[in-house]
Amino acid sequence: MKSSHTAAATFAAADDSNLIAYGGLAAGARLAERCGLSGLVRDRVRLAGAANGAGMAPDAKVMSLVAGMLARGGQHR
Repeated sequence: MKSSHTAAATFAAADDSNLIAYGGLAAGARLAERCGLSGLVRDRVRLAGAANGAGMAPDAKVMSLVAGMLARGGQHR
């Protein structure tokens, strides 16, 4: 199988309305990372009083919330 990696040979078509429903998820998460959101949260947020390790890794929790918002979590069509 031959593969071309040139931009001119690349084409994508979405003929199914559900094919790329969450296509912006990766781009949005990458933007949050490039803006340093994880680092800001890690440096400034402390979840005091949380039992059983629930206060651990607030940066990962925030990134999960961002991903959920980008994927329209909690909203049903």
